[in-house]
Amino acid sequence: LDNLSTEARNLPKHSYLKQTDVIKDLSVATTAGIVTGFINDTAPSVRQWLGIPYAEPPIGVRRFSPRKPKNKFRDLTTNSYKPCCIQQLSNASTPCTDVVPEFLINGGQSEDCLYINVYAPLYPVFEKLPVFIYIPGGGFTGGGADSLYKIPDQWIQKTQAHIFVIMNYRQLVIEWTRDNVAAFGGDASKITLWGQSAGAMSVGMYGYAWVEDPIVSALIADSGSASILTIDDHERIAFSKLAGFLGCGNLTTDKKLNCMQHVDARVIQQVLSFRGTGTSFRPVVDGVTAFRNSSERLLEGKFANVERHLDLTTQMACYLANMKTAYDL
Repeated sequence: LDNLSTEARNLPKHSYLKQTDVIKDLSVATTAGIVTGFINDTAPSVRQWLGIPYAEPPIGVRRFSPRKPKNKFRDLTTNSYKPCCIQQLSNASTPCTDVVPEFLINGGQSEDCLYINVYAPLYPVFEKLPVFIYIPGGGFTGGGADSLYKIPDQWIQKTQAHIFVIMNYRQLVIEWTRDNVAAFGGDASKITLWGQSAGAMSVGMYGYAWVEDPIVSALIADSGSASILTIDDHERIAFSKLAGFLGCGNLTTDKKLNCMQHVDARVIQQVLSFRGTGTSFRPVVDGVTAFRNSSERLLEGKFANVERHLDLTTQMACYLANMKTAYDL
């Protein structure tokens, strides 16, 4: 904040942020409470709010259950990344750990992970800015909002032309953005949902699942489509197999779920990370959020009527070219 007085005196003519608004615009009233962000020396023209809670933590009886919007809270200082969601552990050497660590999450992991990061320009070129909501990739086994390559501060520092919201993996983020982004200077009628790899698959599935009221006005899918990793698992074999490993097998459905909701999250993580379990969790075809015949549904017009961009990241795996060691991919 030390540089704010200097920054305020030098506001560009095209800025819609008044000098007297520079400091107070770091405190924003959301539907759950006031969040106060920050500005740093790395991106002195970008306002950042890191770790805004948008849902109640999915712990205890809320584990494996529909998300619940965040209860009201007192003023929060949102100036640091929150942990990413619990994901598979591995001590093995991989291309990411050895060559492109920017793809790795930086912070810790926790079940209490339903937070978002919001980045907004200090000197917006429009009164209401278009908004990107970004879904990180990670093969549905890893990933999160704090990987270095996903942090957009320098992009916004340069353009001052959009707001960026990056999530930890729940559809409720889209509803939260619709209801709150205006307070950050965004235009709720111009929200683009964007994802890469598994994030792109999630974008595709969202387009099929929310046909009538997609909330967003555009979809961008980079190197991923809805049906790539979806599976049929009507008998919930993977869940039942995992329950057996954790001492929750041979129970009725309700009791099995209750048992699984009270197993320590780190124990579940360790079991899933051990290759010998043979479990596989991917988006499951349920006819609600994931569908078996996506291409047929598209031809039938059963897809959100919004602008769509399908892209390929042509150099996505070029870091493998110079590998001297064969990795188990």
